[in-house]
Formats: sequence, C-alpha cells, structure tokens
Amino acid sequence: MVNCVQKLAGYVRPGLYLGRHWLYCWSWRPYLLEVLSVAVTFEPSWIVGASSTAAADLAAGDDEQETESLLFSCHSGGAGGNLRDTEASKSDKSDCIGQISSFKIDKAKHKVFLSHSGAQKEFVEQLCVDLEARGYIFPFFDKRQHSLPKGKDFVPLIKEAAQRCHVAVIVLSEKFLSSKWPMIELAEFHAAQQAGNKQLNMLPLFYKLGVDDLDDGAIENRWMLRWRQLAKDDRRIDVEKWGAAVRALRKANGVVSGKNGTSEVGYRKEIVQSIFRLSPPDLLYGSSREMVGYDRMCEIARGRFVKFASMGAAVMGLYGTTGGGKTTLSKALCDYFSAEFLGRVCHVEFGEGSRMKRQGVMLENLCGIERDVLDRLTDVRQGLELMRAHVHREPVFLAIDNVTGDESLLREAREYLKVGFHPKSRILITSRSKANIHDLLPGSRFCMAMPRLWVKEAGEIFLRSAAPMKSMSGLTDEERRIVGLCIQQCLVDAEECEAFCEPDVEEKRLFIESDVWESGWKSYHPLALSALGDVFRRYSSDTHMLRWKDHLETSRDPFKDFWSSPDGIGKIIGLQFSSLHPSEQLLFLDIALYSKFFFRSRWLEWVSELHDVTVAVMERRLQDLTRSGMIKYDDDAHHDVNYGSYNLPAVPTLYKEFAEWYATEHGLKGLRKNSWGVCQPSGAAAQNRHSSLSDLVRLRVFDLSHASARLVASKTMQELHNLEVLHLDSCPNLTELNLQGLDNLRHLELVKLKKLVTVTLSGSSVTDEDLGIYESLQSVVLESLESLTHGPDLRPCRSLHWLWVWGCPKWTNFEHISECRDLKELVLVELAPQQWASIPIVESLPSLQYFYLGTLGNVDLRGVKVLERWDHALMVGELLRHLRSFIWVDDRVYNSITIKWSRRGCDKLEVWDSRGLFRSWE
Repeated sequence: MVNCVQKLAGYVRPGLYLGRHWLYCWSWRPYLLEVLSVAVTFEPSWIVGASSTAAADLAAGDDEQETESLLFSCHSGGAGGNLRDTEASKSDKSDCIGQISSFKIDKAKHKVFLSHSGAQKEFVEQLCVDLEARGYIFPFFDKRQHSLPKGKDFVPLIKEAAQRCHVAVIVLSEKFLSSKWPMIELAEFHAAQQAGNKQLNMLPLFYKLGVDDLDDGAIENRWMLRWRQLAKDDRRIDVEKWGAAVRALRKANGVVSGKNGTSEVGYRKEIVQSIFRLSPPDLLYGSSREMVGYDRMCEIARGRFVKFASMGAAVMGLYGTTGGGKTTLSKALCDYFSAEFLGRVCHVEFGEGSRMKRQGVMLENLCGIERDVLDRLTDVRQGLELMRAHVHREPVFLAIDNVTGDESLLREAREYLKVGFHPKSRILITSRSKANIHDLLPGSRFCMAMPRLWVKEAGEIFLRSAAPMKSMSGLTDEERRIVGLCIQQCLVDAEECEAFCEPDVEEKRLFIESDVWESGWKSYHPLALSALGDVFRRYSSDTHMLRWKDHLETSRDPFKDFWSSPDGIGKIIGLQFSSLHPSEQLLFLDIALYSKFFFRSRWLEWVSELHDVTVAVMERRLQDLTRSGMIKYDDDAHHDVNYGSYNLPAVPTLYKEFAEWYATEHGLKGLRKNSWGVCQPSGAAAQNRHSSLSDLVRLRVFDLSHASARLVASKTMQELHNLEVLHLDSCPNLTELNLQGLDNLRHLELVKLKKLVTVTLSGSSVTDEDLGIYESLQSVVLESLESLTHGPDLRPCRSLHWLWVWGCPKWTNFEHISECRDLKELVLVELAPQQWASIPIVESLPSLQYFYLGTLGNVDLRGVKVLERWDHALMVGELLRHLRSFIWVDDRVYNSITIKWSRRGCDKLEVWDSRGLFRSWE
C-alpha cells in the first residue's frame, strides 16, 4: 500500500513548469489528493502508527462525553489502549510518514484545524463552509468524512492533524475551557509548537469570552479550579500543562466577536481573512513549490506594476512567445498575491471557455458572488454591471491571460479594465504580442517581456524531465557542464533582443566565453527544456548522465519528436497556425522559410507582389500576424545607410523551427529530409501530408545529390505548374535546369549549384497567348553558381522587378538586363573583370530605384571626369561605361570598387574602393 501511494504521490507533483501542461497536470491534483485521503481512511495505521485496540467501533459517536473519554484514554495511555506501544509504533514509522507526505500540502493534509466545543457546533460548521468556499480543501472538522471517517480509528488522525496543522482555530467559550476534549486539543497544539512546528499558529476566537478571561487571575481562580475538579476523577490530567497552553494562547493576537458592532457574518469573514494571512488555501496553483524561479520571477513582476490613471489600479502587460511561461507566471502571481489580497485573486485565460464563464469566475473569486446568483445571469452586460457594483470595494489581483489580436477579445479586455477597480488593485494582462499589450495599455512603461531564466533555473527544468531524482545542486562539476551543453540547445532569441543581459556566475562557470556572450542575447525556452529533457530521459534509462554528451554529438536531431508530440509545443503552435486565414498561413511560411530579404530596400513591395495584394493590404496582414505573436513587424520605417529605408519582419526562433517542420512534413514526397514544400493551404490538399506535385505552391530543395534527374524532367515541371516559389540550394549534380511548365512561378532562387551550366526559361506549354513564366516571374536570385555560362534570358520577362546576381563569374551576357525596363532593384556582386564589358547601363532602366555593384580586380577611377554632375543616373552611367572600357592588366595590384545608388526616400550615390569611401553625393 505504501509503495502504491508513493508512486501515486509522484504523479501528483505538477512538475511541469510550462504553459498549459502545468495547468492540465495541476487540475488533477485535488482528485488525486482525495484518492489518497480515501487510502488513509482504509488503512490509517501505516500513516500514524495508530493502535487498533482503541474503540474502533465508536467511529464519530454522538455521545460527546463518551468520545472525550476515548480520546483522552488514548492520548494519556489509559485503558483505551497501550500508549507506549502506540508511540513506539509511531516512532518506528516516522520515516514512512516523511516519505509519503508528498501528497500532503506542507506535510499537512489539514492545514486548518477547527477546535471547538459542542456548544459552538453550528457556528463552526458555517465557518468550515466559508473556508471550503475560499479554497481550503480539508479544514479539520469533526463533521467531515475526510477528518473523522465513520467506523475507523480516528484518534491518531486527530493527534496528527493537531500536530501538523498550520492554523489552529480555537473557538473560546466557557464550555471550551471546561471540557477535556477541547483542552486536550489545545494542549496538543501547544506541545507541537514546543516540539518545533514553527508553521503552527494558534488563532483564538473570543466568541463567547473576552480577552480578560485568559489573564493570570482567571486561569488561577476560575479555570484551574475546574480542571482540578476534572483531575479528581482522572489523575492523568496535567493541570499545569493546560495552564501553560492557555498562557501561550493569550500571547496570540485573536479575533474578538462583536468588535465594532460586526454581525456574525462579518465576524466569520474577518476570521477567514485572518486565516488567509497565516496560511494560503489548498486550491492555489502550488507555484511556490513547483515553479522554478518562483520568488525571483514574482519579485521582478511585482516591481513592474504601474498606476494607470484612467482606471485607478496598477497594471502591467506581460508578453512573450508561446510556451515561454506567461501562463505559469500569471498563476504564480495569483499564489504570490493571495495572502495580500485575502484570496481575492483570479486567473482567466482568454483562449478557453466562453465570456460568460470567464465573467462568472471573476465575479466568484474577486467579488464573492454566490453560485446561485451567477447561475441566474443571462447576459454578459448583467455580469459587467454586477462587477462594477462590487469590484471597487476591496483590492483584488486579476490576471487576464493570453489576449490575442482578435478584436472581440481586445474589446472584452478593455471592458474589464474600465469596470472601476479599487485603487490598490493590481491587474496583469498577458499576450504573445507586444502590439496587443500596447492596444490595451498605452506606453512602454506598462509593458514587460517575460523574464529570462537563469542557467541554474533552466537546468532544474531540464532535469525535472531528464532525471527527476536529480537537481543542479547535487551534480558534480562535470555533470553540471554536461547539463549546460544540453540546455544550450534550448536557447532562443530573447524578447528584448536589444538589451544585453549580463550572464550570471553559473553561466560563466559552465560555458566557454563565446557561448556566454551569445547567451546574453538569448533566453532559455521552458517548454523546449522540458521536451529535450524527455528525450534524454528515454535515452538515459540505462545510460549515465556523463554519456549525454555523446548523444548530443551523434544525434542529428535531438528534437526528433518535439514537434509531432500530441501534447508538446508543436500542438500549441499548430493550433495557432491553423486558426489563421489560409493567406496568412502562406505569408507566415514565406517570411519564415523562403524570404531571405534579398530585396530589403523594397521588401514590402516585393512580398506584396508575391502575394498579389497592395502594399496597404500587406501591411495590415503583417500587423495581424504580429498580433498573433508569430512574427515581429514594426511598421515604423527604419533607415540603413546602405539600403535606404526598409521594414523587415522577424520570426521568433520557435516559430521558424515550426515552419521548417511543417514544410518538411507537408512537402515533396520522397525528398522529405531535403526539401520544404507548402501546398495551397485550403481545401483537401491542406489536410494531407505529401500532396501531389500540382498542389505545391512553394518548394525548396537543398543539399540533395540526386536531385538532377527528377527536377530536370519536363514531366515533373509540368506537374509543378502551380508552383509560385522555387528555391534550389546546394544540389551538386544539377547541370541543366529547364523551367518550362512553371507557368505561375513568381520567385526563382538558385544558390550554390556548383555544376549548373544552363538555366532555360520557356513560355507557356499551353497557349501562345499565355506567356506563362515570362508573365509571372517577378524576382530572381542567382548566388554562387560557379559554372553558369548560359544564364536565364530575362528579356521577355514582363513583370521582372528584382534581380540579384552574386558570384556567377562565367555568366557574361548581362547586357540583356538592359531590356528589362520594369526592373526596380538590381544587385550585381563579385563581378569579375571578364564580366565588366556586359554591365547594363542604368539609363536604360527607367524604373530602377536601387542599384548595387561590387567588382573584383584592379580598377582605377582617376580618369573619370564626370563625377561632378548632379544627375546621379548619368554619373552612374559614366562610371559603368568607364568599367566597360577598362582593361585590367596588372594582377599585382588589387583595387575593387563598390557603387551604391538609391532613389528610395532620397537620391543618394556612394562610391567606395578597397581603401574606403571614395566619394558620396546626395
């Protein structure tokens, strides 16, 4: 039985610090506690070493005197049982108690003990109901099955509860101080305090007595007289010990009935608040024990709340990526502020349940509205009015968690912020996106990124999954170093990337200097740590921790099952991804996978054309994606001296990795490990992995040695007729590429194809009127094509706007580019001397907005005399004509030049040579 419960207790511990997993695990805890409570009921002897001979047939009997007699005989070692045997049994099994106590809360199932005489039964029963309503699962009360189970030996359970409780509520009355049963409990509380239970607080309730009834005169002349009278009939009563217990009780600050004219209801409320201050309720989230970095994180958050003048209360917006711990910290702050706000704390998650349900939770937890009242609400407006009428009366803590960019949810959050909270209240709002926080709380002073984990904290989260019986403090130096190597796999870009975080001492001990510096710009992702820990737990079932380094070095993909796990972050991001409109899904994948931002000076125009929408529509879509937390896009223009103005979105690390996994799983069948593919994200094709080639709209093939035969085949190209983006990277055996049949191709990117000699564009294979690829192609990137001699003939391309050519030394027919009159951006990098003669003259490109030229070789610009002209296009043309006529004869001297000309924002020209800036004009 003990072994069984020990195992079960291991599962009760939430253990999962991260996101929704922590919530799911915790939501079972009360039920597991109840199961264990039943186990206690059926076999109490192995818990407290109780004697089975002590009146097992009396249960919770109705005769109070008979019950008192039984309890006293067991307590004192009298006729009811052999006390010495009982105490010896308990001593023998004390180790067992310590082992199985993990199912209890701070080793106390009953944190609150309600000690009273039978005359106050009705008052105490209502007090017990009040406590249960505020989250105390097991107040010790003799009418509760979990306290005194029917038909069982309950005496040892009373003794254990009295010894281990946190708050001993003592309902003082004439009857209490005159009866053996309550006085035995009081003596037990005092003895427990004397024995070292520092958590035990005695809370006297002066219900039918006054404070003066406990002074020395009253003890000596009133109560001891009665105790001595009782002792005449039972010599085991130690009057002096009872007197010492009452004197100790006198030192405690109690709660006086009727003070300031309060009613009994008000009196009970004051008692519950006092109990809250002494010990938090059971139905909290357990964060202080289970959340790694609880104290540090909560202290950081506490200091970031700022008074919001328009709503009166202090507020804070917390943002961070999926699985980064926002929900966990929200619940932790509920625990943290519970005592301060006397239990008036509430966490509501906007991704779960209906609005009516969220309102009900807030009204119940913050305002104490009874369930029968909430059940009568039929409209959210009624709930808001009820909240306005009550929430201003007392300070509360409210966590509004996971606010998305959905306008209805933003509107709901705004309405809650306007209900009129008490000025001392604190309101927390969390979101994946900083933009959503700014929509609700104006100004960056209200906004905070999710605090970073320290390396030791990251190690603890990792070990909880990887080696649950170990902790960082118990590892050897070498084991800590191995853990450090493991958790480095879980570093992601920090939310506030511009703020370098000084590494802590532990990081400097574990990592080499370069890794320490890098970690200052990154943060550990909690859910990734847990997932990697699961990987190592499976791997290390029969392997020592010191071998984990070998696994890291030999495993190409330590996160192999990370994204496909049914309960992992892949599911969370997958649900977020699937909630997007198909056009937003495709845009996200383009940004995360296919866009290298080659055309950065006009990136927004480039991506708008790729998606066939206006720039204004594209900006709105980027803002929507930013609100979802899947990208970060600042619509304020930035300025770069090299490229002019540009807006570039960023993709958080985990979302980029998700995009790679998604495109791999749904890509080109047969090339799964070496390709990314995206099918049209609508209809049946979006539901099936590895759809047919005709469903593909995006394709990247990389590091593939046998791609040549398949990709050159005309049949394959015809099947790919819906393809809009094609990216081939590092396919070493590809020598010829014929793109006939790709009638809808908009972006072509060829990178590091060492043997590629010829690229052929062909018109439509359908009709002569439809120009196919010549009509659709908008951007071309050719990079590191060492053998390319016959580049694509781009002259017929009517829609070509962007062209990058980088490191293609054998392609010499650049003069064809001069006929691409709609070209907006032209970049030619690492042009060798043999290519200079074919450089296009920019005057022939009337639409050109940005031009970049970088040459290799020895160039002398001293003979160019037209550099004082004010027409920059003519000046660039003169420079290019100089290059076209320049003869490179001396290979012992090296003087390359770079020409940058941008019409974006302002007309600017810069010319550099190997020695630095040669000249610039604006």
